[in-house]
Amino acid sequence: MKAIETSNKEVSLFVLTHNKTDTQDFEFIRFVKILEATSSQIKIDTRLPDPALRDQFNLYLVDISHRECQDLLSAEVSALASQQNVLLFNAQANLVNEQTALLARIKGVIYQSTSAENIFKGIQRVLNGELWFCRTSISQAFNELIQQLPNIPRPTSLDVQDSELDLLTAREKSVIKLLASGAKNDDIADSLNISSHTVKTHIYSAFKKTNSRNRIELANWAQKHIPLNSVPASTQRH
Repeated sequence: MKAIETSNKEVSLFVLTHNKTDTQDFEFIRFVKILEATSSQIKIDTRLPDPALRDQFNLYLVDISHRECQDLLSAEVSALASQQNVLLFNAQANLVNEQTALLARIKGVIYQSTSAENIFKGIQRVLNGELWFCRTSISQAFNELIQQLPNIPRPTSLDVQDSELDLLTAREKSVIKLLASGAKNDDIADSLNISSHTVKTHIYSAFKKTNSRNRIELANWAQKHIPLNSVPASTQRH
């Protein structure tokens, strides 16, 4: 396999592992070997480089084998995806939501069962500006975006949205903000100095008041109706 080039420069890859990742595992070593067929410039670390140095990498590959990505991606990974090319790898089919990843600007997902040929192909596609998702996920994501377009109003939608917002308590709004930023229940509890049980109670109450069926719908609702720029930095972690 020939090394890929972008803009006549050799590709530089950054592999973000988890502190639980076994870098001596056969499958991880196999994955790195595949990457070496793509580029000789590969950096592997459990921490991202400083923001000022991130543009030197053409693609970030994030190991999500130990990260909970079924509902929401971490705030750090989502923020990275808004600025850089990000590809999730080592994913389990039942523990990742492709639609959520796509809406978070992730460029694709590589599963633990993906063949070496398709891993290489997926990296090539992303480096060439394409996406590496199944067609169903892309269709669902586009449908979600279309439903959010402002030129398709519902006659009483503003009144409904205002009434839903008015029903929420100040503490429930704080919990929703943190949830929508990618924080887990324990992170929310630590940030607000409340118990995890209380966090769950607030979330279930918010489900009812906003007509949300799960955390994804509640996060999408929050992104439309509640400013999310005041989330404490302490919750933005994996």
